[in-house]
Amino acid sequence: MAPASAGSAEPGRRPFVMVGTDQGLSSGAVVCMAQDQDGFLWMGSENGLLRYEGGQSRQWSAEDGLPSASVGRLLACPGGGVWVGTLRGLVRFRDGRFEKITVDGQPQGQAISDMTLDRRGRLWAYTSRGLIRQQEGLAFAAVPWKEPDSLHCVVAGMRSGSVYAAGQHGIQEFREDGSVLSWGPAQGLPPKGPLLVAEDGKGRLWAGSGTQLLVKGPGDAAFQDASGRLSASISPNGQAFLDRDGSVWIPTQNGAQQIEGELLDTARGLPFRWVRGLFRDREGALWVMGPGLAHMLGRGRVLNHPLTRGDSGAVVWFMVRDLQGRMIAATDDGAVRMEGPVPVAIPGTEGMRIKGMALDGAGTLWMVNTRGPTLRLRPGRTRAEVAPLGDLGYGANSVFTDASGTVWIGGVSQGLLRLDPASGRLVAEVGPAFLGAAQLGVYEIHEDSRGGLWAGCDGGVLQRPRGAGWTFHAGNPGSRVRGMALLPDGTAWIHYEEPLGIARVRPAGGTLQVLERRAKGWGLPSNMVYAVRLDGHGRVWVSTDKGLDRVEPALHVGRRDGMVNEDCSISALRVERGIVWVGTSGGLVRFDSTGAEAPAQAPRAFVMRLAYGGRVLEPPLGKVDPLPYDQATVDFQVASPSYLNEQDVRFQGRLLGLEDGWRDLDGRRVHFPALRGGRYRFEVRAALAQGPFGPPSGVAFRVTPPWWRTGWAYALAVLSGAAAVAGIVRARGAALRRRSEALEALVAMRTRELSLRNAELSEALGNVKQLSGLLPICAHCKKIRDDQGYWNQLEQYLSKHAEVGFSHGICPECAAEQFPEFRRKPGGA
Repeated sequence: MAPASAGSAEPGRRPFVMVGTDQGLSSGAVVCMAQDQDGFLWMGSENGLLRYEGGQSRQWSAEDGLPSASVGRLLACPGGGVWVGTLRGLVRFRDGRFEKITVDGQPQGQAISDMTLDRRGRLWAYTSRGLIRQQEGLAFAAVPWKEPDSLHCVVAGMRSGSVYAAGQHGIQEFREDGSVLSWGPAQGLPPKGPLLVAEDGKGRLWAGSGTQLLVKGPGDAAFQDASGRLSASISPNGQAFLDRDGSVWIPTQNGAQQIEGELLDTARGLPFRWVRGLFRDREGALWVMGPGLAHMLGRGRVLNHPLTRGDSGAVVWFMVRDLQGRMIAATDDGAVRMEGPVPVAIPGTEGMRIKGMALDGAGTLWMVNTRGPTLRLRPGRTRAEVAPLGDLGYGANSVFTDASGTVWIGGVSQGLLRLDPASGRLVAEVGPAFLGAAQLGVYEIHEDSRGGLWAGCDGGVLQRPRGAGWTFHAGNPGSRVRGMALLPDGTAWIHYEEPLGIARVRPAGGTLQVLERRAKGWGLPSNMVYAVRLDGHGRVWVSTDKGLDRVEPALHVGRRDGMVNEDCSISALRVERGIVWVGTSGGLVRFDSTGAEAPAQAPRAFVMRLAYGGRVLEPPLGKVDPLPYDQATVDFQVASPSYLNEQDVRFQGRLLGLEDGWRDLDGRRVHFPALRGGRYRFEVRAALAQGPFGPPSGVAFRVTPPWWRTGWAYALAVLSGAAAVAGIVRARGAALRRRSEALEALVAMRTRELSLRNAELSEALGNVKQLSGLLPICAHCKKIRDDQGYWNQLEQYLSKHAEVGFSHGICPECAAEQFPEFRRKPGGA
């Protein structure tokens, strides 16, 4: 199924989840939906107006200004906001408030039964007093009404530009040129008029009620019966839905009927039978309203086939198409052919685990079993039989037919086997002895573009280029090569039985030369790979125990996208013309990759609420009043209008003024305790899974500081400080003056004392006698000649000039010379 259209002839179940109070809705009884310019979903219920923010919601009721809690119709306003039709009037909700309309200058408070927007963006509404049309802004005017009876619905045709009002009289068509056409029983409509009307993308007008469905083409004079397209009666209070591809959905008592397309009922995965209406959001997800609200996962690209009558699902090991193009699946309980809504088991295969299948050139279907005999289903036969292949045909991992029609079988332990068409027996092409082993397991077998054969086996790969013999290329020691995908350049992507991811290898010199790898965190969600295949564009698809992945450009499909089970099976991967088939432990999964090349646009994040000090602010968050310092514990609530995989939306935030870098948020609420005074700006941004972040949004605010940190407090403190400093300066000046005076007196006193000391010193110095220069002295008697030429005794001269006194004695030498008689003799007493 393409994203915009659910049409598909394939049997299976669409993945739906119920959205209610457990998912953050304050009410589960949703009767209408709309999506505003920012991308948020709005829902009307009998309990009020809801804005769904993904995992949380905001509700408005009569206490918030809504005319009535019963909301029956919603439409997005072209200028922003939503039109809300209630039991007591029509209002516009924009910029956080409800705005009431007027009709011909008077207040309007009548019940709104239906409304639509024409191509000019004008709102038309059906009230209990007739049809009204928007003039400008909130001003409306009554539309002249030909028939006095009641209306059933009013819809706009996007192709024709007309507005259709349907009631008991029939249909009136208000054309853009101002003319009005009427259609009634004479033109094929039911006597009491249709309950719903819709114009499709081809300009055809559909009308229906009960079990009757009518259609009128552009330019036709009358309606034609098309009731055969209905599978159940039309819901009496339902609304037709025009999808983005121009197809029309009809709500019925047994599901949603897409005209010329698919029926969504309980057998196709819809959680309930009765449908009120449908809606598709901008990301392509389909929402179905009935007793509850159902959300289709994966934008309708996923279709699950349990292949069993219950919901448990069969383990699927392989898929192949027969000559008629019907898909055949190999399961743990035999092989089944997918034809019609219920898969048909192939007789003779019941209770057997079929691990591999292949169709030969003659149309014979070969089926192998790891613990049993090889089976075959010959053309024209309805029952499978044991193929007469002897012991070599017992216990096989895989079967493959090459371009020449030769059948090859990969044995559990017998090696690579070839079916000899002449004898109808198996021949050991490459046995265990080839590798000098006691046994040899062979797994997937493939043929390259040059006619060469490749086979994954124990320890590596067997390869036989066209016209040459078999060679063995060793891979990762001790591990089995379970599967591969061959590239035109002679390389191959392979995966092992061990969790090693995938590797692109080139056989060279008896080994597998690794050229590149992909592993967990590097293009894959898991290292446990079960199959690898290439599509028509050469892109690599991988199945793991975590779902389905495309390597480049990256794409992941898992349970959140609608897969019934992420645990895939070995070799159970088939790619054909944009459709990827995956065998899992819970059945067969069909994924439509058409249009999935474009990466998802990064979502935008919004600040939905700001709470502080018991107050809660909501959008529009313009200029925020200053926050008092004692109420500066702030909480933010964020959201992103992305509903594909709400669990995959991740947020980053930062509070400028406190931090500059982005940080991951744990949830949708952010808490900042006790902020200091200053200016701040909270910013948030969002991303899907590991994709790029979208543009940030934010809100600026200011926290007022405490009084002692305000400007006037600082000014007062400065003035007080200045006064204190001035007093201190004055006191210090007086003290310095007093000290200076004391110092001056002390200096004067010390100066006088120094003067006295200097005088005394001068007098003392005057009395000091100095000896200098050369003194003439007698060489014999040692007398000194003074300045007058007289010779003086040495003692006399020094006493006179140096103030030196003398005491007389005799030295030993002189005593011995002058007084020898007094010299002590040796040995004397």
